[in-house]
Amino acid sequence: MEAKLKATHHGIVNEGSENEFQVFGYRTKRWRQALCYVGYVLSLGLIRFLLYWKQEMYVWFVCNPCSLEEADILLLRTTDEQKKCCMKKVKSFHVANVSHIAYMNNNTAEKKDSKELPVNTELKVRYMHVQKMRYIWNPFRGTFQKSGVLDDTHSCSDIHTKFASGFSKEEQDNRRQICGSNSIEVEITPIWKLLFREILNPVYCFEAYALILWLSAGYIEYSMAILILTILSIIATVTLLRMQSVKLHKMVEFHNNVMVTVLRKTGDIEEVQSQNLVPGDVIILPEKKMYLPCDAILISGGCVINEGMLTGECVPVTKTPLPCVDNCIPWNVYTGDNYKEHMLYCGTEVTKTKPDSDGLVKAVVLHTGFNTTKGDLVRSILYPKPIKFKLYKDVFWVIAALSVVSVFGLIYSVVVGALQGAEPKDLVLMGFIMLTCAVPVSLPPALAVCVLYSQNRLKKHGIFCISPDRISLCGQLNLICFDKTGTLTEEGLDLWGIVPSRENCFQEAHHFTSGSTLPWGPLLGAVASCHSLIVLDGAIHGDPLDFKMFEGSGWNIDESQATCTVDGKCCSCVTVKPGSGSKVPVDGINILLQFPFSSALQRMSVVAQVIGEQRLTLFLKGAPEMVVRFCKQETVPSSFKNTLDYYTEQGFRVISLAYKYFELEENISLPNLKREEVESDLIFLGFLIMENQLKPETKPVLQELVSANLRTVMLTGDNLKTACTVGMGSGMVPSTDNVFLLEATEYEEGTQPFINWQILKRNKDNDTKLNETTVNILCTDNAIKCNTIQNKLDYATSGTYYSTDKQNLPELMMPNVCLLPSVFADVAPSVAAVAFSKTGENIQSESPSSHYIKQHKYHYAMTGNSYQTIKQHFPDLMPDILLNGTIFARMTPKQKSTMIEDLQNIDYYVGMCGDGANDCGALKMAHAGISLSELEASVASPFTSKITNITCMPILLKEGRNVFVTYISLFKYMVMYAFIGLICMFLMFWEQTILGSNQYLMQDIAITIPLMLTLSLNGPAPKLAPYRPAGRLLLPPLLLSIILHLSFTLTVQMCAYFVLQQQPWFSRTDVFYACIPQNMSFANQTSPMEYDISQNFFTSTCWLITGINLIIIEFVFSKGRPFRQPIYTNYIFLMLVVAQVAVYMFFLFADIESLYSALKFVCMPYYWRGIIFAMVFALFAVSYFIEECILENRSLWLRIYKMFNCKYLSHFKELQKALEMNNHPSVVPRKTYRTNALGPRENPV
Repeated sequence: MEAKLKATHHGIVNEGSENEFQVFGYRTKRWRQALCYVGYVLSLGLIRFLLYWKQEMYVWFVCNPCSLEEADILLLRTTDEQKKCCMKKVKSFHVANVSHIAYMNNNTAEKKDSKELPVNTELKVRYMHVQKMRYIWNPFRGTFQKSGVLDDTHSCSDIHTKFASGFSKEEQDNRRQICGSNSIEVEITPIWKLLFREILNPVYCFEAYALILWLSAGYIEYSMAILILTILSIIATVTLLRMQSVKLHKMVEFHNNVMVTVLRKTGDIEEVQSQNLVPGDVIILPEKKMYLPCDAILISGGCVINEGMLTGECVPVTKTPLPCVDNCIPWNVYTGDNYKEHMLYCGTEVTKTKPDSDGLVKAVVLHTGFNTTKGDLVRSILYPKPIKFKLYKDVFWVIAALSVVSVFGLIYSVVVGALQGAEPKDLVLMGFIMLTCAVPVSLPPALAVCVLYSQNRLKKHGIFCISPDRISLCGQLNLICFDKTGTLTEEGLDLWGIVPSRENCFQEAHHFTSGSTLPWGPLLGAVASCHSLIVLDGAIHGDPLDFKMFEGSGWNIDESQATCTVDGKCCSCVTVKPGSGSKVPVDGINILLQFPFSSALQRMSVVAQVIGEQRLTLFLKGAPEMVVRFCKQETVPSSFKNTLDYYTEQGFRVISLAYKYFELEENISLPNLKREEVESDLIFLGFLIMENQLKPETKPVLQELVSANLRTVMLTGDNLKTACTVGMGSGMVPSTDNVFLLEATEYEEGTQPFINWQILKRNKDNDTKLNETTVNILCTDNAIKCNTIQNKLDYATSGTYYSTDKQNLPELMMPNVCLLPSVFADVAPSVAAVAFSKTGENIQSESPSSHYIKQHKYHYAMTGNSYQTIKQHFPDLMPDILLNGTIFARMTPKQKSTMIEDLQNIDYYVGMCGDGANDCGALKMAHAGISLSELEASVASPFTSKITNITCMPILLKEGRNVFVTYISLFKYMVMYAFIGLICMFLMFWEQTILGSNQYLMQDIAITIPLMLTLSLNGPAPKLAPYRPAGRLLLPPLLLSIILHLSFTLTVQMCAYFVLQQQPWFSRTDVFYACIPQNMSFANQTSPMEYDISQNFFTSTCWLITGINLIIIEFVFSKGRPFRQPIYTNYIFLMLVVAQVAVYMFFLFADIESLYSALKFVCMPYYWRGIIFAMVFALFAVSYFIEECILENRSLWLRIYKMFNCKYLSHFKELQKALEMNNHPSVVPRKTYRTNALGPRENPV
């Protein structure tokens, strides 16, 4: 029974996805719930607060474990490192007609592995809501699963046959009960709810507790000051959250109220609210523009979509219908990477439609509500990924340590008070107050003020922040990733020229100067027609590359002619005609069919017909390496590769063009033509050369980052060699460094994965060229035996290895074991070391990689696919790749996000700068993402810059470091403030006295409050330092700083306490007679009066010492260079420090009876005042010297770390050290990836 309960008690939802979580079933016990309510009352709500913060504790207290099918309470736990838990109630509803809810498939009950959503025979549907998503209980699979999605196991034929006719209204209504409304509803969170959530934060709860105690003790003034600052902080936070809520609500509200046309099963066409759509509905796309309210798949006709919401680029994308293929393969598997050609995404705009033969453009609804692409974007904003920041863990441990100290203070105060006969109520009050002294309650408002100042400074630079917590994270960034196009280089491309190919030979380049056009021929036909441009509202829209190419042709798009006749059949088309004054001997070209550009295919093509001709022409353009595969080899010039390298290595973007004539077969119609059937046996036409200039700000900014020892990485979708040239030209790769191009080939039948490397060299003219020698390194599990490592290197560089004979393969790149056997473990070479030995450099045989790393800095460049292959088949190379990879080209959005996550896994703090084009995932994944675009695609980015170049990145880094250092300074001050006050209280409690409220008020109102308001006014340093501020609190310098200053404070206060009692004029009862003539050089006229409990020599001495000690600490901790502007630039803070010192010196040496009486101060002899001055001056001198000359002496600490061989806190530093010491480590603990023909592979990251 227990085993069965254990098996059904928990399950996994969204297995394998980013949103994966575990779910555990529980059933509420009423008597436990009643006891819990009693506990709420008896604890005055404390238990309720605790269970609000720890919902899993509520579940354990109130519920019993049970199966998921019987549960009324579910405990959800994420499967990531955070292991966050939350509680959800199971809800249910009854359905009216079960026959319609055997959802989407009558055979669901038999297909237990299906993802369809059936309902049991009780007509009762159980569900839960998690992060705006509805999950329905599936009794056949025994788990909860998403609703609002169409099963992805349907084949192409299923989509066309089962759903093409639409649903009846009754079917739609019943399905909507299961799926819910098709709306992305982001309600504007009420202010009271935001306020309630903020107040229930543990920090503010502790503040409320402390303020209540202080007010009850009569300490009103400081309590009110802290209360006001806290209220202002809460108001600022709530206002920001409210503004974001309103902005997000407005962003999604419009799309929830769209009228759409649906096709009914009867053949009728009906207009309905978009909220009524369900997966499987058929929507009719109108001729007018509309925003799509759901994700759908096109099944007939064609359309042009503006996907700016997704990509950040307002470039129209042509969509084609899903082919009707009769097979059992799921449609998304069959279409592969081309599935996007048929997908219509929620929130994108339909700008133009192209009806089918029946006059309709139809699409089947796939996802509704928050399951859509736009819903996913909104959810990522509402529920961002938790920030992994080690500082937060350190703060927790420091607060925990301070809490232990406060508990000790509680015990001390109670014991001392009881021994000295204090009243019980005073013991209780002082004990609870002691609990508040060790934990700094004024820290949260101080940090809030710091962030507010920082946001204002960033706003002046045109940088806007929607996640203030990320500002301090920017201070720890040590790796910055950049997109290329639109970020490092100009957004637009300029047409540089065309290099025609004729008779298997390249001709002289043709430049498009004024009046210089191409002569008529296939090349001009390709330039004029091979594009996806459309005319909207009288203007041409489309991809910038297409626009520049078409503009160079001198032709125009004719809007008046939308149809033409092909083989006697009328079909829609786009007509392009020569411009006025052109001497072209044709009337124009009809573009009949488009095969859209796909990043996976790296090409696009069109089927066109010259007006007046019968034959059809296929024009194709795309990446040169891809286009040449479809061309007849006899038409490709022999100098193809050299010519391509010549232009790409100069930073040009090169596009290849090709064509062929053909005629349609009798049994094939034009709309059913497949690109695989026509994209073959093409004639190569030449190269289209596009120029993409670096932005003028790029090079100096990158130089600034490199000089600050910040690593820079390029993540781009462009050509690898073009990216390398941009990397070298921009300074991302210094002129003294070498670049290795890695090309990893996947497993294919009969071959093993291998890596092909090339060395990119610079010539004397500062151009780049490829070393002609390449080496292919195979993935194998066996190796040859070499006597020396040099023999192994010689063998590796002696040729290309394609043999499958294992005994003849080099033991260099083995996926499942170390790179070398144990005998060679201490001399394992990196890829660079192996490659560099081929260049003829002198490499010591006993330590090749170490020599190379010490003598040369190298960089890796590769494509996204190569990176994925290396990660899968060559995991032992991942440390070297992650540490030295600089240029990653042909990266998909998902690969960019994966790359950033892999870098984070080895403890890099990663920043990302992009223009919003395919960078959204990476911007969200990075610790700090800054978008150069204000489009909707970048709304989830923590930072948005109005500066459209990368100069915003150094600004953000400087400000982040400034805020981070200010955080540390405030934290150290608040900890010392607590300890200084605590030591003073311990001494005063021993003497049955306490500082007066006005004395406390002077310390808090005159010192601490001004510090909170003015310390953060320092701006960032004008120059980035070559190192980051220390990112941990529990580091020797920071811990030692607090410990030493605490020891200095303890020493001074204890000395003053004991020396005071040795003075001849000291008395515990006669406190007004220390200044009589025999004890001082002149008479004092203090009249006899009764003294207060706070009015004695102990309090007067300790108040002066602790007050001046706080001033010393605030000055010593107000760190300036190298991360902040010098302290003297913060005029307000500096003047306040001078004023504070002057006031305390005035109290120390003045004799004003009324002032002394108000502050509960007593007169003391001048020589004692001199002693106090000497003690605090010595305290200042020692504190300042220790802090500046020892604790802040970075070079000294580096030498100490090196002397004691301290372990690096960052994993990537350990990997760097291991590589330098000739060890080739794994990145992280490995786990099994999958099993294929080559055996089990491992995924290291």
